[in-house]
Amino acid sequence: MSGIIDRILGKKSVRNEVAMALSNRLSFENSQCDRFLLTKALTEDAASETEYMLFQKKLLLLELDKQQAIEAELDLLSQYIAMVNMLMPAGFLLKWENRFQPEKELLLPPLILFPMVQHAVTNGYNGMSSHPIRVRLSGSSKVLLFEVSHRANHYLEGQFKHTLIEDFQNRLEFLFPERHSLLLNSNSNTCRATLTIHF
Repeated sequence: MSGIIDRILGKKSVRNEVAMALSNRLSFENSQCDRFLLTKALTEDAASETEYMLFQKKLLLLELDKQQAIEAELDLLSQYIAMVNMLMPAGFLLKWENRFQPEKELLLPPLILFPMVQHAVTNGYNGMSSHPIRVRLSGSSKVLLFEVSHRANHYLEGQFKHTLIEDFQNRLEFLFPERHSLLLNSNSNTCRATLTIHF
């Protein structure tokens, strides 16, 4: 009943800008310093640890409010995926497919594509190469479509109830309030997150 009254009177929900700005920062910083992967790097041999620290240094140089070209974002994402494949145990597999072909230069907030992949790496059931994490990017200069799918983790009560995803949802709402959609689907076998951003 209140929904009908709200539509008649034109009442709109109020955005909590302060909370969303904090979520924006937290999501960025969680992507900037991936605790799960950092822990893995610190328990590996010295060469792997050194390689990860060089990558980590690049991430720490990024600034929250300074957008970067999509090519720079994709380069960092490719390096992150290489780090994941290097540090995770045998049998783990992450497949990355990039079909994105913009006709003009696009700018993105830094590390905006990281949380969905980080969530799959951290919380997915990824112990078998027959069930890899699949990361796909496609789109054009007008729309970006980013999809991450992985095997469901049956030990988790809610597949997407995690701060990486919750803060990421708020970050998207803060940065692209009317220009994005994030669909989170899961069944007994697969979890899929699909992000669409309109430019």
